[in-house]
Formats: sequence, C-alpha cells, structure tokens
Amino acid sequence: MGDVGRYFNLSEFTRSSSATRLGLDNTPPDSAIINIRELCSTVLDPLRVEMGPINITSGYRSPEVNASIGGSSTSQHVQGEAADIVLVIDHDARRVADAIALMDLPVDQVIWYQPETGGHVHVSHDPGGRERRQFLECYRAADGAKRYRSYSPGL
Repeated sequence: MGDVGRYFNLSEFTRSSSATRLGLDNTPPDSAIINIRELCSTVLDPLRVEMGPINITSGYRSPEVNASIGGSSTSQHVQGEAADIVLVIDHDARRVADAIALMDLPVDQVIWYQPETGGHVHVSHDPGGRERRQFLECYRAADGAKRYRSYSPGL
C-alpha cells in the first residue's frame, strides 16, 4: 500500500529529472500532499483498478520546477492537483482518456497527447468539487506547434 494512495507513493509524484539536474527543491507543502491524496483516491486508484499499473511521468511541481520546464503559471501540478500518466502496459493515451470518461471519474481536466506530442494523459482533479470535466486532445499542427482541441471521449 502506498503513502498517498492505495497504489501510489509520494516519491512518484515528486520525482523530477529537471529538479535534480537544476538542483531545485521539489518538496510539496502539506496542502499539495492533501490534494495529491485526493487525486489518488478519487481518480488514480480507481483508474489503476480498472486499467492496470500506471506510471506517473510528472506529478507535483514546485513553482521553481514548473517555471524551469516552461509550465503554465496556473498549472494544477503546482497545487498537487494533477498528474501526467501512462499505463505500464498498452498505454494508448486516447484509450486511457476514454476510460476516464466512461468511468465517470471526478476530473477537472483530461488531456490526451498524441504520440508525437508525448503519448501520455494529463489528468487533474479540483479538490473543491468544481470539476469542469474538460476533455482535450493535444496534437502537432502543420507548423510543428502543439495545439489543443476539444475532444469527445468514446467517439
């Protein structure tokens, strides 16, 4: 059993090659740990039961780590409310996003990234219960830039 969820440890959320490389502290405050626990219990643990083992590729980011990677200044990662994930086996990102919608998990935002933009899924939860249930797809435009568009799961 993990320390922030049934299947997850805090170290999975704080591991950051950017923080290590740049010598930045990526220790979350207590408020972020509370949010990480809720993200696990309401979204990630149920998804793990349904789909199998999950790797967290990016979890909590301190403001300094977030800035160092060019993250949004309003990123939910900084609050411990978001994680980027891939399934250990058969991690088709669109399939994961569809499953999250079909399971009716309490998500604020789900972004599935096409393989050429990372092939992972960003999932967030608003601990205040103000879930937007926003589903987006990230793709590479003809000019090479990453773009986002609304996505209807399961269609």
